[in-house]
Amino acid sequence: MRKTFILFFIAISLGLFVYFYEIVGDKKREEKKNFNESLFKIKNDDIKSVILTNNSQIIKYEKNNDSWKITKPFNLSVDKNIVDSQISVFENSKIKRIIGQVDESKLKNYGLGVSNTEVLIETFKGKKINFEIGYESASRGDLFVYDKDSNSVILSSNDLKVQVQKKLFELRDKKIIHFDKSNVNELTIITENDSIVIENQDKINQLWKITSHNLFGDNSQIDNYLASLNRYNAIGFIDNPGKNEKSNIKNSSISIILNLGPDRTNKTLSIGKSKILESDTSHYGFETGKSNIFLISDDDKKAMMKNYFYFQDKKLINYDENDIKEINILGSYKLSVINEDTLGWYISLDSTIKLEKSDMNRLFSAINGIKSVESLQNEDQELFGFNEPFIEVLLNNSKKNKIGFRIGNSDNSLNRYVKSNNSKRTYKATNNSIERLTNLINEIKGLENKEEL
Repeated sequence: MRKTFILFFIAISLGLFVYFYEIVGDKKREEKKNFNESLFKIKNDDIKSVILTNNSQIIKYEKNNDSWKITKPFNLSVDKNIVDSQISVFENSKIKRIIGQVDESKLKNYGLGVSNTEVLIETFKGKKINFEIGYESASRGDLFVYDKDSNSVILSSNDLKVQVQKKLFELRDKKIIHFDKSNVNELTIITENDSIVIENQDKINQLWKITSHNLFGDNSQIDNYLASLNRYNAIGFIDNPGKNEKSNIKNSSISIILNLGPDRTNKTLSIGKSKILESDTSHYGFETGKSNIFLISDDDKKAMMKNYFYFQDKKLINYDENDIKEINILGSYKLSVINEDTLGWYISLDSTIKLEKSDMNRLFSAINGIKSVESLQNEDQELFGFNEPFIEVLLNNSKKNKIGFRIGNSDNSLNRYVKSNNSKRTYKATNNSIERLTNLINEIKGLENKEEL
């Protein structure tokens, strides 16, 4: 028994030795090796500030509450992805070879001493790490750097030079408007031709209403617009603009006002005059609460200028399928079906011809599939053929309310004119979507004829 206990103790001891020495020890030895080979010998959490000097450009950014802020030459927000990538390069830069101390007169052989390209990192403990960036070496991808603390020339990676030479524009936040999409209560777009107000009337269910035009909004279109607005980047900045430069945003060609949060504060994005340089056109812009003016591309400005139809729910009618008791389709194609409560759907006037649930799903889908693809303004209603429509679709609900739409003449193209019965607006719908309904009517009528046989 005692012998078994001793063997068991030895086995446990060997297992612990292997775990702590081989596994845990290997990890610590690897970490120590990487630390000794690292150029800066720092961790991200240690860094308090970074100063980049590149000829006459000096940029400083500092950490405050775990976030970075540019403090020189101006107080600016950073592009988090760019700065995080830069810090990662500093953290992971390796010593490839230590050349050692070099006479000051020979530093120029390595592009050092007069390069005016430096990085100075200060830690929270007050340690300063200062490297000058020199020439790339003859071996591809390597770079000479000068440790100003030890006066040593070191061979490291050329990635370091790429990072230190980044311009202010690359490091700064380039968003043209800052907001949380989930906080938007109301979106207003003001152009020379229209003023569109879109209100989120139910944030839980995301019920958007175009209150300026009394239309239901298309959630996906509105969400896409706000997401794009959050992604647009400036292509240039004017910091501390003067009076003449501020005049470029006085008369806005487009203003976007966001009503945000429970306190319902407004944030405005204004796009002003154009700047034409050779064949390129850009536009001056301004975000409330910011001191600078930015420039955006012509493509981004055009993408912002949407009319109300872009945001509109393209369905011609809105209804609850479960509340519909009767569907009547009139005109060149005729079909009447009635919901006999628990018995299901039947072709009207003949309770022996029952429609399967799959048939009704297809019928509702075909009706819903006829959507507006173009909005028409101030055109002669007589041309549209709504007085004697090609097809009229009428749905009766449990309250005996009738909702529906009319399909009129062809536009001699691939569309027909359509109009909801409770709206004055006229639209176009594609022939393909209408043919989907007419083909299904013929199919269902075929079932009817088959039953009669």
